[in-house]
Amino acid sequence: MRQKNSSFLRNRVSYILLALLLCLVGLSACGKKGAKENETVTPTADGAPTAAPTATPSPTPTVAFYKTAYETAGRSDVYRLPIITPDPDTSAFCIQTSGEYALFSVTQLPEPNEEGDKPSRIMFALCRPLESMQIKYLDPGYSAGVTTLFADGSFLAEDWENRKIRLYDNKMDEVRSYDYDGSWFLGQFLGEADGNWYFFAMNDSRVPGYLAVPKDGGETKISEEEPEKLDTSAAHVQYPYGWEDMSNDSLSATWYFHESGNEKNGIAFTKSRQKEILDCIDGMTMCGHGELEAEDGTETRDFRMYDLSNGTASRTLSEREIDVPCSLRADGILENKAVVLYARRPDDSCEVLLWVPEDEPAPIAGFCDFTKDEPIKCLANMVKDLQTNANILITPDILESEEEVAFSEVLYEINFANQFALARATKPELFKEGATVHPENMRNNGTGHYEFNPHVFSKFYEMEHGEARKQALFNFVDALRAGEEWFECPDEQTMWWCHGRLGHYFYPVEEPYTFVGLYKDGKGQIVCYDGTTKEEFEEKRDEFERMITDIVNDAVGDDYTDLEKTLALYEFLTEYCTYDYEMLEHSVEWMDRQGGYRALIEKKGICNEFACLYQYLLLQVGVDAEESGGPSVIYGQDSHAWVYVTLDGKGYLVDPTWGETADRAPILQYFLFTDELRESRDLFDASKFSVGGCWEDCRKKYSFEATDTRYEGLWDGTYVAMDRSAQTIFFLDRDGNMCAFYYGE
Repeated sequence: MRQKNSSFLRNRVSYILLALLLCLVGLSACGKKGAKENETVTPTADGAPTAAPTATPSPTPTVAFYKTAYETAGRSDVYRLPIITPDPDTSAFCIQTSGEYALFSVTQLPEPNEEGDKPSRIMFALCRPLESMQIKYLDPGYSAGVTTLFADGSFLAEDWENRKIRLYDNKMDEVRSYDYDGSWFLGQFLGEADGNWYFFAMNDSRVPGYLAVPKDGGETKISEEEPEKLDTSAAHVQYPYGWEDMSNDSLSATWYFHESGNEKNGIAFTKSRQKEILDCIDGMTMCGHGELEAEDGTETRDFRMYDLSNGTASRTLSEREIDVPCSLRADGILENKAVVLYARRPDDSCEVLLWVPEDEPAPIAGFCDFTKDEPIKCLANMVKDLQTNANILITPDILESEEEVAFSEVLYEINFANQFALARATKPELFKEGATVHPENMRNNGTGHYEFNPHVFSKFYEMEHGEARKQALFNFVDALRAGEEWFECPDEQTMWWCHGRLGHYFYPVEEPYTFVGLYKDGKGQIVCYDGTTKEEFEEKRDEFERMITDIVNDAVGDDYTDLEKTLALYEFLTEYCTYDYEMLEHSVEWMDRQGGYRALIEKKGICNEFACLYQYLLLQVGVDAEESGGPSVIYGQDSHAWVYVTLDGKGYLVDPTWGETADRAPILQYFLFTDELRESRDLFDASKFSVGGCWEDCRKKYSFEATDTRYEGLWDGTYVAMDRSAQTIFFLDRDGNMCAFYYGE
């Protein structure tokens, strides 16, 4: 069996474990350089800081200090901080912000020495950009590691070479230093407790520990036990992340949340117009950027600052609005009202900018704060808002569930609902003018009234096995359902077929629990496997039929077309089942355990199990379908299985194995596609494809081509929803744009 193609899986979300943060630096020259009052020291490329006179604010300023103190950078709310003189050999970035203070790392590449090397020179720079132009510099004389800035401007810096932690005040004077055990490597600063500063640490054996640094001086101590009065969850925090599902000119969807330990909390909201990356966050204030691709292929970052406590967002700042072309990065947030930006120019020189958004912030559309509100409540409010304000009627099944719902499920449903609000606002051409959009979520629609059909059989299996063998199978199924021990069949070979391949595909529950024994007087005997009683089998049989009936009635309505049934059950199966890599590894020795029944009960399987279950569900709602497959050019014979579906007299391939994803977004690349794509794109030998359980010379024996390209427009996307009233399938293309496929006449 061939493993599903994992290159098409969507990795919504990747978590990163915080471990060691051994950051910064190279060797630096010894010495210390200070600054006089009312004077700014600006490092230059030659390594010699020069004094630059600065403007003095008016005694009674009518505008904020930064407006009079700093040169603007193209916009009235963006200013240049004179940390460095722009030069390709000089760079500076903000290490950390705290309160009014910002701490920078300044790197200079001096003139080459006699050997031609250009050793880097790294300094600290400290300033209060919103209050004063005074910038103080420190040449530490050592390689610095973990650095922590406090609200009063003092900071701790790890002297990695000498295994010391040094404390500096806001004048850049060293207050004291601490030695620590050099066999441990420092990681994240955790906070204060019991008069100590605490750092996360780890030794060579990757054993975690906690380093206590006395605030008032003394010896450091390290312990493998977690401090009682300190919240150390920050040491194990998984990075916040965000994502977006469409791009447009004004509005789009971005979600943000994070996990701390076992607790999940965060925020979901709509942002600007591009794929979102979180740059920095301070409490409930954050700044992120999105990238917008222009027609010429160039990308521009747009930034926005969020006040999550109030659910508001600033006006967007674009790289295009800076007077000198540059790429921006947000490094830190000051006082919940300003962002420190790193700006790199095309010649590789850089400078530091200060962005102080001053426009009235706007409410974040669709804002949902999971730290305050129940996720289900957030979802209910969002759905209600869509119905009231966007003419979009969605009834997610999650709102009707009485069971405890996973946090990821809530996020998916919110994302699903919000995609349509955004698309309706920004891409009205996708929807009928003035009409209420009703994209069904394919669950709990209440319009399915199917009864279990025990007599299902596919077209090509009937051609291969004949009417008599089909009838014998139905006799076998009827006997199993009636609790009888004998069933009529024309010969002993047919008896074995009924329990074997035919029962496997057309009544999957029988195979794990029953067997056939004697053939006598035109009848086959039914026995239970050792360890299974007749009562136990009947219980499993009833459960199987009930599950199948519930699935088709949950996903498919009575008036669905064959296309709609095929899509609804494809969406169901790719969400319901996950790929079983353990079974793949042991597929030969565990072959007797495989089947559509196992996929149904255990919600996992490999390709032939997915194909068996999908075929059976389609046959239950009257769509002709059967397990198909073929050899791979790469992996050899019998390497993969899928399903051959007939719609309106034409054949199509559907591969629920490769269409499956972890985030309930089936890949339409494998839905109603063709032999040519299976062969050219996926490297299978189309001349050897099979149906009806007939492998050898199947193409010569039967006509079952899949050549129709009517659904080609879907093959570039991932499924979102189907609006049956508008005969439209909504999907996201490879760039995350919402698209609509009309399947009506």
